[in-house]
Amino acid sequence: MEYLEFLNLSGTAVKELPPSIRNLVALRKLDLECCDNLESLPELPPSLKAINLRYCSNFQNFPEISEVMEYLEFLNLSGTAVKELPPSIRNLVALRKLDLKRCENLEVVPDELFCLTSLQELFLRGTKIKSIPASIKQQAAQLSRLFLTNCKSLESLPELPPLLQHLEVKGCTSLKTVSSSSTALAQGWEKYKFSRGLHKKHIFLECPELDENARSNIMADAQLRIMRMATASSKFKEDKIEEPSYDSDDSYDDESYDSYDSYDDEESLHKRSFVGIRCCGNEIPNWFSHKSEGCSIKIELPRDWFSTDFLGFALSLVVVGASSRLGIGCKYNFKTSNGESHEVNHPWCSPLMTGSRGDSPEVFVWWYSGFFEEVVEGAQSPTAFYKLVTEVNVDFIVWNLSYEPLLEAEKCGICLLYGKDAEMIKQRAL
Repeated sequence: MEYLEFLNLSGTAVKELPPSIRNLVALRKLDLECCDNLESLPELPPSLKAINLRYCSNFQNFPEISEVMEYLEFLNLSGTAVKELPPSIRNLVALRKLDLKRCENLEVVPDELFCLTSLQELFLRGTKIKSIPASIKQQAAQLSRLFLTNCKSLESLPELPPLLQHLEVKGCTSLKTVSSSSTALAQGWEKYKFSRGLHKKHIFLECPELDENARSNIMADAQLRIMRMATASSKFKEDKIEEPSYDSDDSYDDESYDSYDSYDDEESLHKRSFVGIRCCGNEIPNWFSHKSEGCSIKIELPRDWFSTDFLGFALSLVVVGASSRLGIGCKYNFKTSNGESHEVNHPWCSPLMTGSRGDSPEVFVWWYSGFFEEVVEGAQSPTAFYKLVTEVNVDFIVWNLSYEPLLEAEKCGICLLYGKDAEMIKQRAL
């Protein structure tokens, strides 16, 4: 047995494991899923890379970790009766993914968890936590995915780490305060690396107690997140940087996440980099320079608007009745000083989808890369055409992908982004 690497006892009636399991020095994976009679574990071999205790409904006590486990990367405790994590969780120094979904007895996230600098994914859906330690900002530097769906006791969120790619906060009915992450975003600006196809999403839905200050913080942070990716995208094109500074894989197994991979614009969407925010609210953010009622907006463009440091358009919509399977299309009509016009259609599916349907208004804010690099028919180059453009009209189309009627956007907005504004925005956040 000394060479055993994989032990699968899933679905058995096992009540306990013998202490001698520690002698399995080559064991890499331990699968105990749906072992309903299992209540605890003995000390485990340090060779383990993955432990699966999913749906062990009577499992209450995760063992003390008396020594550093250098290889354990994946720990799944979802659906267990775990009440707390031991402080010795800090010894899981290689842990990348921790799944605590539906741990309905879990009330506290220990500070020691965020000592794990390798942690990238944390699932807390359906727990009874009231808060998250403030140490998450500094210590969880590599955390890229945080899921807080249906944490109905959650009352506040602290400043979050700047590299967080996907945040989902849904059905947190007690959540009132969300701290601004502007300082962390501004301080980590220069360390941020762009990669083609990177998608960043922060979603706040069905949180009826969110106060006005919380919504303001979310939307102010949205400007920083968008400007940071837009400026990094520009540098990427100049320097031909290929490697991101963190894992940019966009696959999730949280049930609350609806994949958009199966829809028509999959290839186009994956080529573009994207940052977006979806939050309950009924106002276009204050930092948008152009706003309009309804689903259409027309703006006169300033002279030399298409300069070398132009980073694209940030876009925003207020929509009522948005569903989980939501598509957003944009139709641009550009007009030039010599009377020419050019129409660009972007019928694409929204990466800001998540399981939701309600009558409350929601604000969408987003930016994506590569729009102005596309060839314009009849022009020598995109740049040659856009330098002549003096006016743009944008029509937004919002539809439910479940073949329900089109939705009407109540408000819309456009903000022109320029590299020269980045420093001012950063300094304002510090």
